[in-house]
Amino acid sequence: MPPAKCPFLHRCNKYTDLTLRIDRLEEAVAAKDRRIRALEEENARLKDAQCGGASEAASAALPFKSGTPSSKIPVKPNSSEEDRKRVGGQPKGHPGHGRKAVPDEEADEVVELPRPTSCPVHGIALASWTTRTRTVVHMAPARRIVRNYTIYRAWCPACGKYHESETSGVMPYFAFTNDLVSQVLVDHFGNGIPLGTLARRAGVKKAALKKMAHKVAELLEGGVPRLVEEFRAALDKHADETPWSCDGKNGYAWGFFTADVSVYRLRGTRASTVPAEIFGDGAHAGVLGVDRYSAYNCSWRGKTQYCLEHFKRNVRDLLEAEPKNTEYQRHIPRFLELLAYAMTLRNRKRGREYDDESVAIRDELLAIAKSPVEDGRLKGYFDLMLQKRERFFQWVRHPEIEAENNLAERRLRPLVIARKVCFGSQSEKGLMTRETLMTIIDTLSLRCDDPVAKLSQVLDAIGRDRNADVSELLWGPKNAASEAAAA
Repeated sequence: MPPAKCPFLHRCNKYTDLTLRIDRLEEAVAAKDRRIRALEEENARLKDAQCGGASEAASAALPFKSGTPSSKIPVKPNSSEEDRKRVGGQPKGHPGHGRKAVPDEEADEVVELPRPTSCPVHGIALASWTTRTRTVVHMAPARRIVRNYTIYRAWCPACGKYHESETSGVMPYFAFTNDLVSQVLVDHFGNGIPLGTLARRAGVKKAALKKMAHKVAELLEGGVPRLVEEFRAALDKHADETPWSCDGKNGYAWGFFTADVSVYRLRGTRASTVPAEIFGDGAHAGVLGVDRYSAYNCSWRGKTQYCLEHFKRNVRDLLEAEPKNTEYQRHIPRFLELLAYAMTLRNRKRGREYDDESVAIRDELLAIAKSPVEDGRLKGYFDLMLQKRERFFQWVRHPEIEAENNLAERRLRPLVIARKVCFGSQSEKGLMTRETLMTIIDTLSLRCDDPVAKLSQVLDAIGRDRNADVSELLWGPKNAASEAAAA
C-alpha cells in the first residue's frame, strides 16, 4: 500500500529531488522512444530506396540471392502489368499454320460416320453432298489384365531334364509382364510418378514393385560402364550435383551428362572422389562444363568451361545489393549484357559470323575486367576471369561448346522434384537401384522415341538368354569412339 500522505511532504528536500529525477527519467525515456521510431522509419525508407521497393528488398534477403530456387522464395510478388499482358507465340497478325490432318494411310483407324438423312432444323432432304477429314487423337485407357497360363511340362529321356512351355514376354519368376515392368520403371524413374500411384493403377502391392525394380536394376547394371566410356570420349560434357539423402543421412546425387548420355552417381559425400571415379585415370578428353565447384578442379585434368550464368548471377548480386555504387553502375550493366549475349550466341550465329562475334565479345569482356576498380568484391570477380581466362572462354570459336551449364541443370531437375516427393532413398539398395535405373532410363529417353518399348525388348531378350550382352542390347554394338575410350 502507498504510504499515507504527509501534509509537510512537499517541504521535504529528499522528496522534491526524487520527484524531479523521476520527471527527467520519464522525459528521457519518451525522447528515446521517439528516436527509435524515427530510426526505424529511416531504416525502412533507406531499404526501399536502396533496393527499389518491397519486392526487391525481399529478393535481396533471399538465402542464395539471385540463385535462390523458386521453392525457397517465401513470398512471390505480383507480376507487373507488362508481364500479365505478355503473350507468347508469333507476332500479332501472323496467319498461323493451322492444325494439319493426318493422311488416311498414316492413321491407325479410318472411321466413316453415317450420313445425315435430313436437315435437323427443317426436316427436309439434304443435297450437294461433300466430305472432309477430321483428325482426332484417341487415348485407349490402361486396363489391368490378369492371365492364367496353362504350362505343359514333360520329361526328356535323352537329356534327363524336364521341359516346359515357354511364357513369352515374362521374366522367369516374375509376376509381371515385361511391358508392365517397363512402363512402371519409366513412369517412376523417368517421369517422376510416385510408386504408390503406379501400384494402385496396376492393382498390385507397392512392395512387389520395389522388389521388381531391385531385380531389374541387377539385370541392367551391365549397361552402365558403356555409358561412362562414352561420357569420357565426348567433346562437350557437363556435370552438376544436388543433395540427396539416404535413410535420413545427408548425401548427394551427382550427374554427368552429354547430349545423349546421362550417368548418375548417388553417394554420401560431396568429395572429389565421386567425379574422379567417372573421369577415370587416363587422358581426359573434351571440355567439361561446371559451376566452379572445387571438387571438379581436383579431379578433372582436361579443359574446363565455367558456367557463365552462375558467374553472371554473382556479379549481378553486387549491383542489386548496392545500386548507387558508381563503380558498379559504370562496369556491371554492360558486363552482364555481354555475358547474356555470349550464352545465346550459338543459337544466333553460325560459321564465320560466330567466330568473329565470339572473339569480339571475349575481347570486350576482358577489357572491362582489366578496368581499374577500387571495390574489392568486383575486383575479385574481374581478377578471377583474368586469371582463369581459359576456363571462361572455351566457347570462343567453338559453337559446339556451351557457355553455360544449363544442360546439367535441366537433367537434374526431375531428380530435384523427386526429392521433394519421396525425400530421398530409404536404403542403400534403393539408392543403387535408383542410380542404375535413372542412368539407363534417362539415356534411353534421349536416344529413342519410345523408351518403354525399348526396355521391354531388352527384358524379353534377357529372358530368352540370361548370358546376353546387356550393353549391346541397350546401346547396340560399340563404335570406334567407345572402343578408343575403353582402350
